[in-house]
Amino acid sequence: MMHAKGYPEATLRDERGMVLVVGLLLIVVLMLAGTTAVLTSTTDMGISANYKTGSQAFYAAEAGIEEARARLKTNAPSESYEIADSHPTNTGWSAYIGDTAKTSHRGYDSGNSMHVRVSSLQATLDYTVRTVHQTNVSGNILYWGDLNGDGKNERNTATGQNIYLATSYGGAGSANKTIKVELARIPPITAPAALYVEAATAIQGTSTYINGTDPPGCGTSNLPGVATSLSSSTVTSTGNPTVTGSTSSTWSVTGGATNMDVQAMIDSWKDSANFSYTFDDNETQTGMDWGVPVVGAQSDPSSCDVSNIVHYNMNGMEIQLAGGSSGCGILLVEGDLELNGGFNWHGLIIVSGSVTIAGGGNKNITGSVIAGGSTQADLVGGNSSIIYCSAAINNQTANRPLRALSWKEE
Repeated sequence: MMHAKGYPEATLRDERGMVLVVGLLLIVVLMLAGTTAVLTSTTDMGISANYKTGSQAFYAAEAGIEEARARLKTNAPSESYEIADSHPTNTGWSAYIGDTAKTSHRGYDSGNSMHVRVSSLQATLDYTVRTVHQTNVSGNILYWGDLNGDGKNERNTATGQNIYLATSYGGAGSANKTIKVELARIPPITAPAALYVEAATAIQGTSTYINGTDPPGCGTSNLPGVATSLSSSTVTSTGNPTVTGSTSSTWSVTGGATNMDVQAMIDSWKDSANFSYTFDDNETQTGMDWGVPVVGAQSDPSSCDVSNIVHYNMNGMEIQLAGGSSGCGILLVEGDLELNGGFNWHGLIIVSGSVTIAGGGNKNITGSVIAGGSTQADLVGGNSSIIYCSAAINNQTANRPLRALSWKEE
């Protein structure tokens, strides 16, 4: 039979059948594409959700480390805030932050007198922290301190501050993260004398006064007035200055002192500076105020309850501080330093190059001056005094946050 337009009926049926098959195939393809899109979207959402909860768990673990760091600080706000280490030489001591159930899961034993537990200071984040004394492979307690007197702190088993290993377990949803950090309080900065130098030094002027003996109100440490890594003969005097200390009441100068790594001392503190200056040429600054020490007579130590870290990067040049400049804390100079025209400092002055104290006006330094480098370090008179004071030095590090020595995620 022929169709009205002359096509056989069978041919038309075949064409309609093909159209139906193609249509069904398109529907199947679209359905598969839709299913794939749904599956892909669901997978992406799952990955995104896992990443989000993983990040939340990580940040919770970090928050736990920060709480431990704050509560181990020596000047914690109150007894209820502070985590006290009553057994600094015992490897069995451990401290926990968190509720009883979760800390017990991490090793806390309420019947163990060496174990300390405190509740977290917040209730929003989910973390538990365990802190122990870090030990070496032989099981000896490790300390962070200056073992050989060169001014650099290192891990050792004899001196310094305890190194704590804090492990924080953070959680969010089904995600968990663990962070381990080595923390240590910062030991006092090594000061071998009221004045330490590594180059030939001239001390001049009848009104120059250097004392290495702790005066009343400072402590009980007694050091030389001047210590040098060279021979004591490289420290000379003109004009009958007073240099007293543990080795002599008339000329307290000690030679052959441990060669201090002055640049490393500066490097360890300059990133913490709250006042930083960089110059490429010699520079003079007047009337700088980084705290005002309370100054007594020339032979008396000053006092101050402020602590700043001031850093000058002079790129090998000299900074001159004049016109009544003063400060309290740690003064770091990469280059040379000249002080004149009235200057008062309470704390430490650490200079990689030379130190010159010259001109008129009273200059009072309570704490210690540490000068290194290959250039000559001349101290010139003009009512100048350097008074060693262990309290002025120790106070600069005692209340600072614990330093993170290492960090890793597990």
